[in-house]
Amino acid sequence: MTNAREAQATILSSVQTVGSVTLSLDRSIHRVLALDVVAGENIPAFDNSAMDGYAVRSEDIKTVPAVLKLTGEIAAGSVAQGALGAKEAMKIMTGAKIPAGGDVVIQQEWTETADDQHVRITTSAAAGHNIRPTGGDLHKGEIALPKHRQLRAQEIGVLASLGIGYVEVFRPLSVAILATGNEIVEVGAKLPEGKVRNSNAHTLSALVLEAGCEPHMLGIAQDNASDLKQKIMQGLLSDALITTGGVSVGKYDLVIDCMKELGVEVKFWKVNIKPGMPMMFGMYHGKPVFSLPGNPVSSMVTFLQFVAPALRKMMGLAEPSGGTRLPARIEHEVTKTDGKRHFVRGIFRQQNGSLTVRTTGSQISNVMSSLAKANCLIILPEEARKLSAGDLVEVELL
Repeated sequence: MTNAREAQATILSSVQTVGSVTLSLDRSIHRVLALDVVAGENIPAFDNSAMDGYAVRSEDIKTVPAVLKLTGEIAAGSVAQGALGAKEAMKIMTGAKIPAGGDVVIQQEWTETADDQHVRITTSAAAGHNIRPTGGDLHKGEIALPKHRQLRAQEIGVLASLGIGYVEVFRPLSVAILATGNEIVEVGAKLPEGKVRNSNAHTLSALVLEAGCEPHMLGIAQDNASDLKQKIMQGLLSDALITTGGVSVGKYDLVIDCMKELGVEVKFWKVNIKPGMPMMFGMYHGKPVFSLPGNPVSSMVTFLQFVAPALRKMMGLAEPSGGTRLPARIEHEVTKTDGKRHFVRGIFRQQNGSLTVRTTGSQISNVMSSLAKANCLIILPEEARKLSAGDLVEVELL
């Protein structure tokens, strides 16, 4: 049986980054840069004021109080008509261009009104005080954003500040999602006796969206080879296919056999983890295929540990391997009796200056409500058997 590290390594070595497209900024959120973005200009483009106050010459305020003659006012977006002379000051607003000759902005609070034509500076300051220098954010020619950076709102802001309206990114991934099982009905349907609703597909769709990809819902395949093969073939038209259910060893678990018959190369089946052991990963003409367990928690855990890293690599991220992990102290005793890697639903919090974590209660793999309560997964390695209150554990944020 494959262990968790081997499974993730196999997946990441099998998948490749997709090609690139050019998109407008308003369509680029969550996409990943396919090229370095080089600043074509300085940001800011000119020395400007960081405060509302008065632009002055530092040599004129070495001794304070200093009374300076007012020669103008500079609003944001306007430019001074002339240079500052000796013993002169100009009223200036935040963001306005520093006038020639000026090298200090004295904030309003450090001044007093002498008369209509003069201002009294009460506190001295060195050259550069309250001035945002040209290129202080970005210099022309430097890499503003590197290739493989995922675009968040702040990166979009950087691009916009540089006047870049279109950007080359790795193209969006289409991820097909197929639920399997005679017992599954759609969410909006009446629930007959003995049936369950198709929660897994909607959970996976949300996870795909959170990963920055485009889900393609294939509906529900019945537990017969004909229906399974037909819908699997539809899914293999996408960049990646995720199925849920039908991968164990029961009479109606037909997914893996159908995959093989359709030409999917199975890389591994079963991972030494809990929940989520009966997971399958394969490749079909360069496209990854993930068959996840049918239990809701198992389906989500295996997505987070194995599918998400693959999607991150395919969409161009430089560090695709996993989510944010932190050390925390377990608040109570935890035991396990097997040699599997466990992903335990947990709630972490800051307590007395350190992070602590406790479980959400029931860890049965069909209890989705306990995962909804969780803000992390507590990772218990294969060799762990008993953890006492206060022991250090690793948690992965959800």
